Amino acid sequence: MIDFECTPRVDLEFMNREHRKAFDDANALKSLLDNALERRLDSGVKEQRKSVLESELEIEADAQVTEPDSVEIDQLLQTLLLDTVTHFELEQQCMEEYLFPARVEHNQEHQRVLVWMAEEHSLWTADCSVETIIHLSDYAADKFPNWLLSHIVTMDTVMASYIHRHGGTSL
Repeated sequence: MIDFECTPRVDLEFMNREHRKAFDDANALKSLLDNALERRLDSGVKEQRKSVLESELEIEADAQVTEPDSVEIDQLLQTLLLDTVTHFELEQQCMEEYLFPARVEHNQEHQRVLVWMAEEHSLWTADCSVETIIHLSDYAADKFPNWLLSHIVTMDTVMASYIHRHGGTSL
């Protein structure tokens, strides 16, 4: 998990707020996934210990223990995606308003990442398995935050600096 306080700031405050929210959401998603994984693994150990004579009702009750996890994870994945769409739209408006020279390339990167994020969300929707939890945990703790950090220090810093120099709102 990445601490937003340790990340560089850009010259536009709205972008810093959006970046903080993205890191906070990714960290919250990682926590939810860790908790879900722990419960699933605990549940698996318990199931191995159950005797063959236990009723189907008890087995069904154990299977439903993770339903709230699934819903919360789905909602947070959706929130992260929708908030990112909003963030990218705000940046796009800003780039268009100030005629940022690299706006096409910047927007192409945004579109690529939105496709990736939608694929990760779809993965969860299709399969809430332990393997998917582990995969998404890596996405939330590592892949997405590292992409965001790289994007901030490269594309966003350049874009925010350009817009600030051309009259955009600063820090």
